[in-house]
Amino acid sequence: MTHDRIDRTRATRWLIDELPRAAVAWLPTRRWYGGKSQSIASVGVEDVFWLPDGSPEAALVVLDVASGDSRPDLAPARVRYTAVVAFAGDPSGRSLIGIPPDAPHVHVVEATADPQPVVALLRGLSTGMPVPGVHGGEILYADATDGVRRLLADTSAGAAIVPIGAEQSNTSVRVGAAHVFKLFRRLDTGEHPQLEFGRFLSRVGFDLAPPLEGSLTYRSAAGTKHALGALEGWIVSSGDGWAHLTSQLRRGDRTADPQAIADEMHGLGETTAAFHVALASEAGTPAFAPEPVTGADVAAWRTALVRQAERTRDLVERQHHQWTGRDADVAGRFLRALGEALPALGEAGHGLPLTFRKIRIHGDFHLGQTLKTREGFALIDFEGEPSKPLAARRLKQCALKDVAGMLRSLDYAWAAAAPAADAGAVAGDAASSLAAARAAFLRGYDARARRAAADFLPPAGDVPHWTALFELEKALYEVEYEVDNRPAWVGIPLGAAVTLLRHWQRA
Repeated sequence: MTHDRIDRTRATRWLIDELPRAAVAWLPTRRWYGGKSQSIASVGVEDVFWLPDGSPEAALVVLDVASGDSRPDLAPARVRYTAVVAFAGDPSGRSLIGIPPDAPHVHVVEATADPQPVVALLRGLSTGMPVPGVHGGEILYADATDGVRRLLADTSAGAAIVPIGAEQSNTSVRVGAAHVFKLFRRLDTGEHPQLEFGRFLSRVGFDLAPPLEGSLTYRSAAGTKHALGALEGWIVSSGDGWAHLTSQLRRGDRTADPQAIADEMHGLGETTAAFHVALASEAGTPAFAPEPVTGADVAAWRTALVRQAERTRDLVERQHHQWTGRDADVAGRFLRALGEALPALGEAGHGLPLTFRKIRIHGDFHLGQTLKTREGFALIDFEGEPSKPLAARRLKQCALKDVAGMLRSLDYAWAAAAPAADAGAVAGDAASSLAAARAAFLRGYDARARRAAADFLPPAGDVPHWTALFELEKALYEVEYEVDNRPAWVGIPLGAAVTLLRHWQRA
C-alpha cells in the first residue's frame, strides 16, 4: 500500500480494524469532539464511504463512539461522529491519525477541509447518485439548486475550497465565491434543525439567513437517517458579530461611538424579532406552528432553572476556595445571593398570565451566530446547542430565550474587551455603554415584534421577569462552562448571576 496507489481492500481493512484504536487517542484532540469530559470505552467503524471522482485515497468514515461514563446529565453513552480521512505520503500539516505498520511511508490524516475530498463528497449534489458504503449504508443528496449542480459539475471546482475559521462543533469550508459547506461532526437520528430552518426560512422569504442549496444525509444499513451536511449560500459580511463588536469596543474612547453601537444593537434586536416573526408565520406547518404556553411548560422552565442553580451552587462551593482576588469575592457574593433567592426561583413565573405562545427558536443565540453585513446583521447556525439531544433542540420554546442569550453575549463582549486586569468587571463609562446597548437591543426587538402583532411575547409588564429567568439560567450554565474550559473568565457569568439574582431577592 503506497500513497500514490491505494489498495482499497487493504485500506478498508486498516480503517475497520486499526482506525478504532487510533481514534481513542485522536478524537479527544479534535475541537468538534463532544466527549472530552468522559473516557472512551470503545470506538467502532459503522461504515466507510470511498469518495468518487478522482479521490481514491480519501474516505468518509462514520465512527460509533461508546462513552465510559453513562451519567444521565452527560452526553449519550453512544454517539456517532464523522470524519474524512486520506491516505497521503505527506501529512502537510494536517492532523495525523495513524501510520499503517505495513506502509510506513503512508500517513492517514484528516482531510475534511481538503479541496479534492470535499468536492468528491459534494459531487452527488450534481449527479444525484448516492455513494455506497462498504457496510451497506448510503450517502444521499437533496435540495440542490441549479447553480450548485453547475458548480459541482465543473472539474475545477476544487480550486476554490477554503476552510473557514477554527473548527467548532462542526467543520465549515467555503466552496467557490458563493457557497459554504458545513459537515456535521456528530450524527443524530432524525430531522436536523439546520436543514429544517434552511428549508423553512427560504419558503417564508426570510432573507437574513443563508439559503439552503444542498443537503447530505447518511442512511445506515439499518435504515436510520442522519443529517450529514448542508451546503448554503454565502453571505457577504465583514465577519461575525462578536469580532465586529469587540473590535469596536477595544478601540476605547478614541474612536468607539456608544450611540453608534447602541444603534447597531437596536437593529440587531429588530432583526432578531423579524426572525422570530418568520418562524411563527406558518400555523399549517406542524414543526413550526406556534402553540400556547401551558402550565406544564412553565413548570419545566422553572425546574430547569432550579436544577441549574443547584448544580452551579455545588460546583462553586467545591471550586471557589481555589480562587483569588475578584473571582473569590464574587463567588462569595454569588453563594450568598443564591441562598437568599433559591426559594423564590422555585416559584418563578407562578401566577403570571400565559397569554403567549411558544415557537421554534434559534436555541444557541449569541453574537458569534450573526454576521455583520453592510445593511446590518444576518443570522446563521440554527442547529441549537450541540450538546443537547436532537429532540430537545427541536422543542418549541419561549422566544425570550433567544433574547436572553444575546443579552448574555453582549455582557461577554464588554467584559472581553476590557483590559485583562478588569476581566469579569465592567465599570464606569463601559458599564453605561453596555446598559445602553442592552436597552437598545430590547427596544428594537420589542418594537419589531409588537409591530407585527406577535403573539409569542408575554404582556409587556411580564417581559422583564421572563427575560431575567432565561438570562439567569444561561449565566448559571456559563459558570459551569467557564470552570471546565476557561477558568480565567468565570468572573463574567458569576458577576452577571449576582446581578440577576436580585430580581428574586426582591420578589
